[in-house]
Parts: sequence; structure tokens; C-alpha cells
Amino acid sequence: MVILGKNKILPLLTPSNTSSRHRLLKCVARLVPRYERCTCDECEIFSGIFGNTFWHNNISSTMHYWLNKLNLPWLPMAAFPHLRKICNTGFIVNPNGESSYLIHPERMALPTLYISGGRTLLVTPQTSFLANNYMKLHQPVFRHERVVVEGFGHSDLLIGEESYIRVFPHILSHIRLAEEGKKCVMGSERSKNNKEALAWGNDPFVEANGGFWSWISPLVTMWLFSLFFVMVYVLL
Repeated sequence: MVILGKNKILPLLTPSNTSSRHRLLKCVARLVPRYERCTCDECEIFSGIFGNTFWHNNISSTMHYWLNKLNLPWLPMAAFPHLRKICNTGFIVNPNGESSYLIHPERMALPTLYISGGRTLLVTPQTSFLANNYMKLHQPVFRHERVVVEGFGHSDLLIGEESYIRVFPHILSHIRLAEEGKKCVMGSERSKNNKEALAWGNDPFVEANGGFWSWISPLVTMWLFSLFFVMVYVLL
């Protein structure tokens, strides 16, 4: 955020009046390692800042063009300090870093559905595993379901070319059950939910360790960030 200065909105579609700060941030974003590379510069910059949010083979060329050329010509960055606090804490917090959401599970008296991609990208399936168990533990009366869709990563769950076949039926089924009044569970299923909620370490979708190559990207990232801070120091 220091490199951006006061202007916290980054133009992705390169205009002629781009500031030197914005150009430097874009250069750094292009160098950051990631799972997939792309020939589209806007896609490279976005994924360099956020990480890859979808697997390219899951979305159509039309969707890819819309995402990068039409949907987001400017990227607001002001929320990053808040996101940093959430990531450092490990769970959702308010802008001041205080836990003001998870301490009130009684406010979430409703059935829930959690959908994760089985091909890890940006976030792991463990996020939906923990959220599902949290709700089963604190709201055991309601129906809570979790689905892991193999081959999908993150946002491609909703914008993928085959999402209407492999993802949305789960959403429609959940809505239908709620509308039919089947949003609550019976005593035996409630007892099962309680047992599952207490089994925090038994996620069947946990992926194996990536081995030696899983260390390459973090090491390169650390090197690039060191280079980044040197560049900032020299320029500022």
C-alpha cells in the first residue's frame, strides 16, 4: 500500500497518464510466481496481486475477455489493510482487527451450504470444512451441507463454463430444501452433526503435501518481495 501513495485505485487498462507508482506495482505484480500464467496483461496483473482466482481451462474465452477487459477497468486497493488483518488473524475480523462476527453464532440461525473447489487455488477446501463444522457445532438444529467439486479452484465455481452442470445443482437443491421447510434436521442427524463438528482434523478432502516443489514458489516470492522493497527504497 505504501507504493500506491494516496491514490488507492489501480487502473488495469493501461492509460497514458499512469503514475510511476502504479507502473512499479504492475511490474512487481507481473513478476510474482503463480500457478498459471496468461497472455493477457490485465489477467497477469490481477493474479499477481490476488493470486490466481480460477483455472483458465474452466472458463470460456468470452468470460475471460469480459473479466479482464470490461468488468474491472480499475482495481480498488483500499481494502487491502483489512484483508491483511483477516489473513494474519486466520479468521474474519472487523476493520479494527477485532473479532465481532464469530463471537455471535446465535445470529446465524439458518441453513447453510458450503462449496469448495477440489483443485486448490487461492484458498483450500479446509475453509469450507471449518465453516461447515462451526455451523454444525453452533447451529445444530439447521441443515448444513458441504460440497467439494473436483477440478475447480475458486471463482470458476461460479463463472466456469460447466458450473451450471456441476455446481449450481447443489445450490438449487439447497434452496429447494429450504423452501420446502426441510431446513432443520432430526435428532439422529443432529447427533451426527455434533460428532462431525468435533472432528476438526478429519477432512476427507485434505490434499497431500506438495513435496519439494511446494517450496519453490514461496522461496521465489520471498526473493521478489525483497527486490520489491529495495526498488521502493531507491525510488522513494
